[in-house]
Amino acid sequence: MGSHVTSLGALVRTHLLNMEGVARFSPNRRFASLYSEGSPADSIYFLDSGLVKIHRRGEEGKEIILQVIVPGELFGEQCLGSEPSRAVSAEVLQEGLIYVVPRDLFLNFCESHPDVWRHLAVMAINRKRDLEKKIELLCLRDVEYRILFYLVDLALAIGQKIDVHEYSIPLSQGELASLIGATRETTSTTLNTLARRGLVRLGRRQLTVSSLESLRAAATERASKAAKV
Repeated sequence: MGSHVTSLGALVRTHLLNMEGVARFSPNRRFASLYSEGSPADSIYFLDSGLVKIHRRGEEGKEIILQVIVPGELFGEQCLGSEPSRAVSAEVLQEGLIYVVPRDLFLNFCESHPDVWRHLAVMAINRKRDLEKKIELLCLRDVEYRILFYLVDLALAIGQKIDVHEYSIPLSQGELASLIGATRETTSTTLNTLARRGLVRLGRRQLTVSSLESLRAAATERASKAAKV
């Protein structure tokens, strides 16, 4: 989570969330839908706690997770553009507290707090960079490398530190598969291979990383082998 998110989150928490017209709710179940493709783009959301996934689903029902939203982040920012409807869907990954801000109210807030525009621009640039990295990984890297890369990224972004080296990541194997753009079966097979090597432990809706340094080293080794092929 970058400093721009912390600064933007602090601005939103301090000056916006208590304004009249902002709705607050706590989804009480995993996979609760917040909005879906084609629904009106008339609000922006702020995640105070929990986790949210931004995703798209293909014609055959295959899902790809585009982004995992962490506490302190805004999402649903497409409403600030000219498109009248959503191009992606948002669902709860982990129960928490969410605020819904009507589009007009948020735009008025931005006018009275000009710094918000700068933070929004940085947020948009970083999200574009993340999507470009996802495309690069999908096109140029195999499943094992993608898993290693995302386990490090997820551990730092949403992982719970267990001890000096270990991190617990609250995602299922299926959700990881959707995030890396692979089948559930291939992801499970690769994770089991990594588990036998002592790099990860598998649990119900939980992945435990043994060491970030070991994952990084394994990713570097995997990339080096691919380059020699």
